[in-house]
Amino acid sequence: MIHLAQFHMSPSIILTFNNGFIYQYLPGSPVSNGNEEKAFLIARKLAEFHSVPFIDKNVKGQLVEKLRHYINLLNGTNEELYKRIKLSSSSYLNDISWLKITEDINKIEEIIDEKNSLWSNLSIVICHNDTQCLNFLYDDMNNNNNKISLIDFEHCARNFWLFDVINHFIEYAGCDNEEPDYDNTYPKRNKQKQWLEIYLSNALFLNDKFEKQMTIDELCDLGDCLRAPIHLYWSLWAFLEALLSPESMKKFDYIKYGKYRLKQYEKYKQDFFSSVKKSI
Repeated sequence: MIHLAQFHMSPSIILTFNNGFIYQYLPGSPVSNGNEEKAFLIARKLAEFHSVPFIDKNVKGQLVEKLRHYINLLNGTNEELYKRIKLSSSSYLNDISWLKITEDINKIEEIIDEKNSLWSNLSIVICHNDTQCLNFLYDDMNNNNNKISLIDFEHCARNFWLFDVINHFIEYAGCDNEEPDYDNTYPKRNKQKQWLEIYLSNALFLNDKFEKQMTIDELCDLGDCLRAPIHLYWSLWAFLEALLSPESMKKFDYIKYGKYRLKQYEKYKQDFFSSVKKSI
C-alpha cells in the first residue's frame, strides 16, 4: 500500500508502525453495483491502477500461489488453521472434496504456464483482486477528474489485469445474500466492450504488449474464461472466513456462499480448461 500511495493510487500513509500504519481519510460514497454512470470512471481508474510499476523485477503472477495457500489451509497440509480451530467446527465442509479441488488447482497452474498459450503471454500487473463496486468511492465534491478512489487492499497481489476486470463484472451481482444472481447481472457483451474500450485507452502498461494485437471480442472471450478461477478463489476464501470468524456467520452464511461460488466454478471451469487450446 505504501508503494501504491507513492503513485496516488491509495490513501497517503500518515504514520507507520512495526505492525501497521495510519492512512489518510478518503471522502466519497461506495459506488452502487452496475452503476452505468460511474462504470467508465471505474474503468479509467482501474487502468491507471494497473499501470503502477512493480516495486521489483518479479512479475510472476500469484493467482495459483493464492489458491494453493487457501486449499492447503483447508485440507490440513498447512496446519496453521487447525491449530486455531477445533476440527469439529469444520464438519459442515465434509462434503467438499479438497483433493479434487487441489487437482484442479494443479491443472489451472499447468494451463497458465503452458508455453505459447494466451495465458503465458497475458500481462501481469499489481492487481487489487477485490474489485467489487463497494471498494470504489465516488467523491462528487471533487472538482478534479479524480473522482474515483480505490480502498481495501488486503487481497492485492500480482495477477492478470483481466482478473480485476472480470471480477468487477462478476461482482455486479453484489453480496447482499448468499446466492447472488451472477447470470443476470454479468454485463452483456456490448457493455463489456464499451467498458474495455475506456480501460484500454487508459492502460499505459499495455502500450507495447501483445494484448494490443487482440480484438476487444477476443479479450472478452478470454476474460469470460477467467470466471471459473475467480469463483474458486472467493469460494475458498469464504470457507476460511467461516472457520476463522465463526461470529460473522450470524450475519452472513459464508459456508452457503462458498458452496454457491464453488458451484459457479464447476459451471464455468471447462471454459477455462479448454482455453489452453487458444494460442498466440
